[in-house]
Amino acid sequence: MKKLPNILTNLRLASPIYFIIILIIFKNQQIQSLILFYLFLVLSITDYLDGYLARKLNVTSSYGKVFDPISDKILTSSALLFLCSIDNLILLPSILIIFREFLISGIREFSLSKGKKNVNVSILSKVKTTLQFFIISFLLILNSLQSKFIFYEKVNIEKLYNFCIFGLWLVTLLTLYTGFQYCYKVFKNNRMGIK
Repeated sequence: MKKLPNILTNLRLASPIYFIIILIIFKNQQIQSLILFYLFLVLSITDYLDGYLARKLNVTSSYGKVFDPISDKILTSSALLFLCSIDNLILLPSILIIFREFLISGIREFSLSKGKKNVNVSILSKVKTTLQFFIISFLLILNSLQSKFIFYEKVNIEKLYNFCIFGLWLVTLLTLYTGFQYCYKVFKNNRMGIK
């Protein structure tokens, strides 16, 4: 039971493998999107579940502190890469988001390798992660639907999709802002000297 939080983290770390298997087995793009939506939804929930269990069972570990945020980035990047293969409109914000995630991971590891204290994740960063999960989930499910499908007979799927693209850009700006905020805190609190 005490290892459960890390097991959930490992499930997200392996998300690219699940994505590849689904893409190999299923050739229809709409079916791929639908299955990946459910998969992404379940794996997103594990992000909150492993943190909750770690606190409830009092089993926080160094492994969890390092790999929990990395597993989120891997899951998000995998989903964004899939969406990029469908729509070029998603490409630019995806590049910016993935760039930010790699940069923050690198700064975090560099800071830890120098024996500096780690900067805690801000509430705004947690909000960012939650919004990313929501937007990506909506994009996946909308891609699985027929373009002529009418949602509740009022809202066209295409309009919803465009709204989600707009939401993705807002999340991208928030992602870049929290990334800058994190970098500033690391360099200010730890006075890192890059050599």
